[in-house]
Amino acid sequence: MKKVAVALAILMFFTIFVSYNSTASTSPTKTETSITHVIEIMMENHAFDNIFGKYPCDSNTSSNQTLINSLEKPVNLITNPPNQYIMNELKAVPNGTYSTPDPVEGYSAYHLDWNNGKMNGFYNNSGPQSMTYYTASQVAPLWDLAEEYSLGDMYFASMLSETSPNRLYNMAGFSPVINDYGPPPYIPFSETIFGELQSHGISWGYYTKAVNSDMNVLGYISGITQKTPELGSWQDFLSELKNNSIPSVSYVMPIGGNAVDYSSGPPHSMLKGELWLIYMIDAIMQSPEWNSTAIFLTFDEGGGFYDQIAPPSVGGHMLGQRIPFILISPYSKENYVSSTILNHASILGFIDYNWELPALNRFVALSNIPLDMFNFNLPYQSGNIRRAPLQILSNKEFQLPSSPVFTLNSNPPSLSSMFPMPLQIGLKQLPYGRNGSSAFNLSEISSDLYIQNDHSYVPWYVTNQFMIASSALSIFIAAVASTRIRRSNR
Repeated sequence: MKKVAVALAILMFFTIFVSYNSTASTSPTKTETSITHVIEIMMENHAFDNIFGKYPCDSNTSSNQTLINSLEKPVNLITNPPNQYIMNELKAVPNGTYSTPDPVEGYSAYHLDWNNGKMNGFYNNSGPQSMTYYTASQVAPLWDLAEEYSLGDMYFASMLSETSPNRLYNMAGFSPVINDYGPPPYIPFSETIFGELQSHGISWGYYTKAVNSDMNVLGYISGITQKTPELGSWQDFLSELKNNSIPSVSYVMPIGGNAVDYSSGPPHSMLKGELWLIYMIDAIMQSPEWNSTAIFLTFDEGGGFYDQIAPPSVGGHMLGQRIPFILISPYSKENYVSSTILNHASILGFIDYNWELPALNRFVALSNIPLDMFNFNLPYQSGNIRRAPLQILSNKEFQLPSSPVFTLNSNPPSLSSMFPMPLQIGLKQLPYGRNGSSAFNLSEISSDLYIQNDHSYVPWYVTNQFMIASSALSIFIAAVASTRIRRSNR
């Protein structure tokens, strides 16, 4: 009997232990909305007016001008043109051309472009190349996404500066750098959205072309490169899509892992970046994960390209340039334009809201969340709420590459014929208006913050004090050695 009792006790202990560890390692499934997978894709260096300045009305080659004229229009060069002097400086990128020279970038250049909110310094500071805009000839796939899903026309970079600080705001809600330099300083992993998710047992992943030493801005985050299960390649992400095993939150990035020209950032080809982007979106749409997914598509910063809207402030912090933002989801409102003031921290706010977490930090708590772009409860005439996937590049003359890693062999003369796509749902059948805004953020429902005070650090061996002390010590050692040599020569 004693042996049986001992065996039962061991079995009970083992069962409890396994059960506890199984529960502890399983990501919570409860979400505030119907979204259980967030995927973020952040392209590079284009302002809103640079890509959507003439959306949707410049495609004169289209045979469907009636549809074009009925599409909802954002605040852009058509609906809100700047003064005539600036309009005369602006030039369309010629048909058949898919790139421009890189405007002058940087914290100083962008503030001169901004010119205290006058938005008239671009030509003289970021250069004449900053005064260009694309049309459907080059960006029809992006215009198709805006037409079919939800477009934000008041989404801003988080800082009026370059790539590094803005991508850090997108991962940590703050940046210890104001320009592209470093690291150091470093941000502790625990102070990022990844650290918050991991502490609450919610799965995450960060995917680049390959996993190697070139992980771009991840280098600023101390300890993240040791998270090997969470860092993957584009091919890893695609395999997980097919296996129905992607994490709850995925960052799929066209930079890092030696990805040179997939981000659409100048002077690289817009077309190559679009093809990579549509390849990834198409893979998500055709996967088992589509019905529970929200894809947040944006750009890291304006790249010095002209935009007419002066950045607003959030909690006393001035935002950066206005940039494109598209929400792609089976719950995304069709042909909707949101004028909610958003920035990179708004995506963090949605993640925290959706998984019922505290706001990552104060800036995230004060940043609006793009809830007005979703439709979670108004059925269409079919009785459905979720929308079926679409094939964005269905033109027989233009096919997607067979892999996310590809070489752009030739440029077609124009993509204009690909825009507009037939709408998935007739505009008169939509159970909601096609424009709006909201002002909801996490501070309205809770004062809880995951990180009370952001901080970064510089290792002691690269501080100015250490460098000065090292130099002084070297001078002292050299002086002592010189004195000894002189004495020995006497």
